[in-house]
Amino acid sequence: MKKNNSPHRISTEINSEKIKIMNDIDLNALFNLNYNFDLLKGIIEQLLKNQNALQNQVDELFGSIGDRDKRIEALEKEVKYLKETYVNKSQLKEVLEDLKEIKEHLKKHDIQIEDSM
Repeated sequence: MKKNNSPHRISTEINSEKIKIMNDIDLNALFNLNYNFDLLKGIIEQLLKNQNALQNQVDELFGSIGDRDKRIEALEKEVKYLKETYVNKSQLKEVLEDLKEIKEHLKKHDIQIEDSM
């Protein structure tokens, strides 16, 4: 092994028939990790704000979906009621004719009652 005067540097030499590697390794450079914690904190805070905003939007959508489902259910009930009570033109015509006959019949009875008095 070679010796190097730098206290944080080592030199290695591996000798074999197939391998010959010689490296000057700076241990400080190897373990030199720089973090900007303020930047990391800011990014995490922004991610949390975005997550809260998205969660609020999802909650609003689920609320509006629930309201929409209730409205659809109410409309379906109204449609069912309308179908059950639906009267078409021919049915209305029959009812009007029946009413006309009833009026005529009542009129005859009114005349009979007036005559008998």
